[in-house]
Amino acid sequence: TKPLVVFQEIGRVLKPGGTFHVLFSNRLFLSKAVALWTGADDIDHAFTVASYFYFCSPSSSGSPNPNNSMLFTDIRAKDLSVRKNKGAGAII
Repeated sequence: TKPLVVFQEIGRVLKPGGTFHVLFSNRLFLSKAVALWTGADDIDHAFTVASYFYFCSPSSSGSPNPNNSMLFTDIRAKDLSVRKNKGAGAII
């Protein structure tokens, strides 16, 4: 329920040069999902997750970071779905 805090902690403990992958399904249980997720499509979900990577940086959140730099760089999204003609494998 606190994705920015979780991303900040992962950025803090991740080895330099390490990678952090977030995967999510397009399956949805309306009774368990937050409104931000239920009213969005797959592209919106990718942008939401990418914003967590970006906004957990010290410049945007005021979190302590000894290097005062972005916690995550080279933020990318890739569609791994197997749906026909729906951008499978596309870099977003």
